[in-house]
Amino acid sequence: MKKSVVLLTALFLLVGLAVAGPASAADPIKVGILGPFTGSLAFNAGEMKKGMELALDEVNAKGGLFGQKVEIVYGDSECKPDKGLAAVKKLVTRDKVLVVGGGYCSSVNIAASEFCHFEQTPDVVAIAISPTITDRGYEYVFRTSPNSPMFLMGVNKWLAEVKKPKVVAFFMENSDYGRDGQKIWEAASKKIGAKMVANLYFEIGDTDFTTQISKLKELKPDVVFNIASTTEAALIQKQAKELDFVTQWIGVGGQFTQAYFKMTGPISQYAMGSSLEPTKAMKDPVTAAFVKAYEAKYPGSRPGIFSSQGYDNLKVILDAIQRAGKPGGDLVKDRAKIKDALKTTDMKLSQGTIKFGKDGQVYTVLPSVVQVQLDDKCKPDTQIIFPMDRAAAKYENPKPWAERKCK
Repeated sequence: MKKSVVLLTALFLLVGLAVAGPASAADPIKVGILGPFTGSLAFNAGEMKKGMELALDEVNAKGGLFGQKVEIVYGDSECKPDKGLAAVKKLVTRDKVLVVGGGYCSSVNIAASEFCHFEQTPDVVAIAISPTITDRGYEYVFRTSPNSPMFLMGVNKWLAEVKKPKVVAFFMENSDYGRDGQKIWEAASKKIGAKMVANLYFEIGDTDFTTQISKLKELKPDVVFNIASTTEAALIQKQAKELDFVTQWIGVGGQFTQAYFKMTGPISQYAMGSSLEPTKAMKDPVTAAFVKAYEAKYPGSRPGIFSSQGYDNLKVILDAIQRAGKPGGDLVKDRAKIKDALKTTDMKLSQGTIKFGKDGQVYTVLPSVVQVQLDDKCKPDTQIIFPMDRAAAKYENPKPWAERKCK
């Protein structure tokens, strides 16, 4: 009797192992993606997601990695540090992803990247641009986007060589994203001798900016630096028109999305910033191939900066996993191998060549200076105006609202 029980138990164990083996081999390779998929920034995060889903389709259509499908596990940060930290903790400890990617909202990603580093999980940030994220020297933290000094470098050169403003003001999102940008622009303004007359702020989700714009109208700055996400940037432009306030608005490329142009129409004319808009770099065959593939997957949609940043971010992560070798099941060892592989990344993607410095920051992607200009049907779009060797159009001085042809 005892002998038959032992034999039966052994048989069950063998069957269990036989079943478990193939199931384990078929387990997906999981990548965690963090972003504000609900809330006021959901559209921008959705654009990032669309780029990532394109990259995901491309790898899975070829059989995935090591014969295993790749799966994205999304974590919603709502652009709130506490929510983002909870989401990334779940991705790392419960979902057991190999790598965390994505990332929008600098305040969220400062906290999330610190957690990932101390959990020895690679964190590859796609969009958030605060220098703090990579300045701390955390070896598990990388960023595939230029940081804010890199994004603003071209604009600062244009200010010094072309615009040469006498009076400037700051109207910033009250976040690490906004304040980091302000520090950079304050230094640039001091360097060219511009007088700084106002430091104004707003909160994410605000809808009424009339008090701040009225103050700016009294001060009459030549340039207003404005770091804002899509919705707030569009509302600011609309309310500036309502209050008949004219200045040279300067922001960053994230404002100039398809949604931004739908919200503002010709009102956005003359706004400026730095951008990596892929449709403006169609001479590059890699960028052109991305645009073509994106338009095929999402008919009627134009790939913007967030789409290309999402695409490049996941491609870099997948490349590092591939070069690190097939995961062995020990998360600590597998994550360490991927981290080491990320350090030697060298890829040509939609934004340009991706290589990381010792701090994990990409140093090979450089944005151009763009201005929103209108076509003969009053349709807005960005045009590269600086540096001159990339320029497709000349700078246009903002006209008073009453003198503008397109209303």
